[in-house]
Amino acid sequence: MITLVNGSDLERHARDLARNTPSDKDVENVRYLLRTLLPLELADLVIEYAEYWPCLHSESPFKIRLEAKTALGLKAAACYLLSLPVPDVPTRKGLQILQVRRIEINLRSHDQGWAPHPGPWSWFEATIIQDMGESKPKWFNSALNCPADLWLENGEGFHHLFAADNLRWHIASNEIANKTTQHHSVVWTRQETDGPRDEKSPKGREGFGHELVRALKPGDRVAIIALAEQLGWENHVESGSIDIYYSV
Repeated sequence: MITLVNGSDLERHARDLARNTPSDKDVENVRYLLRTLLPLELADLVIEYAEYWPCLHSESPFKIRLEAKTALGLKAAACYLLSLPVPDVPTRKGLQILQVRRIEINLRSHDQGWAPHPGPWSWFEATIIQDMGESKPKWFNSALNCPADLWLENGEGFHHLFAADNLRWHIASNEIANKTTQHHSVVWTRQETDGPRDEKSPKGREGFGHELVRALKPGDRVAIIALAEQLGWENHVESGSIDIYYSV
């Protein structure tokens, strides 16, 4: 069960001007101009080096409280935020193949402020929601507008999330026994990174964010899942956003 702490209207829109990110058309125009001055390969290298990429921005201002004690099996889970879908890029010759280049996730949250036992058991994961028509999760339509409890519809969404064939990636965990709001900032690219890895972690694949970036296809969305597990644990989420950068 999730508790909605405030009921602000959810704003989901691309902030191209405010965020100074180009549109698909902007990139094509710059590429055309560069090709009048440089060889084709160099023009593309300039765009690549400058990271002049369009961006899909999605955010949620909702404050929610997840309490493990109110959920079946003491496992509370909610889709806190759904990204915009990765677009198809039309060209004169059909559809141009695009690549997702980078994902930036920002979350503000904290746990219950005390530790009933070793943790942390208050954390976030990411998973891919594919464009599969009517076979989307039951909570999908609700999550387009506000955080959605995965235990709705007899827990179908929860069981789908933790199915053996569904990949989940660890984003961040809240500090243990700390009521101070923390800012979790995560950047994933197509490149593997050094650092701790745990592909069998119960909190999602840790250190493998590059897999998610490489796996995204047109029509796919990224779901940010907030979780709290075991008696006494809570996840207090204050806001969140996701930016998906792609090259065209």
